[in-house]
Amino acid sequence: MYRIVEAEEYVKIPSHMLNMNKDEAVREVLLNQYKNKYFETFGLVLDIIDVNVESENVIMINDPKIYFKTRFKLLSFTLDRKEVFLGIVREITDFGAFVLIGPFEGLLNISQISDEKWIFNKEKKRYENTDKTKTLEIGDLVYVKVSSITMKEGPAKAKISLTCRSAGLGNLKWIEQAKLSTTDKKVKKR
Repeated sequence: MYRIVEAEEYVKIPSHMLNMNKDEAVREVLLNQYKNKYFETFGLVLDIIDVNVESENVIMINDPKIYFKTRFKLLSFTLDRKEVFLGIVREITDFGAFVLIGPFEGLLNISQISDEKWIFNKEKKRYENTDKTKTLEIGDLVYVKVSSITMKEGPAKAKISLTCRSAGLGNLKWIEQAKLSTTDKKVKKR
């Protein structure tokens, strides 16, 4: 989930940046410190927004840096177990599909696509159910639920397991087909 986190800290500006505009220097330091890094408390930081630097600064003895008290907001992305996302299938392998959800990538194992039996079609590089009425291929939009998350070594080596084995989840095409067939049945009954 995307969220905005408010923070406050003393930002230290190195001496080689003192000729810059103080707001720009503080923003640059914050971007280097936070952007594209994962923090347990607020997730993967995507950007720094709304930087407010106080006019007064702090100087420490024997430290060539100047510290500015700064309030700012972080735009971050976090994953929670059982959270549902609309993702896009990026890759299909014989054991599962890799799905992009925000800036992360998770694995939708073949056994978690749905309750049906699925077959990997190697030539077409897609999954097909046994009666070939449903497929899952690269570029498909899918509603997935996060089953488990392991981020011990940060987002680059994150292990995210996904499932579509709950009502309302799966390929957007299947969901729309199910809605149309339900609507057709209601119309025919009248």
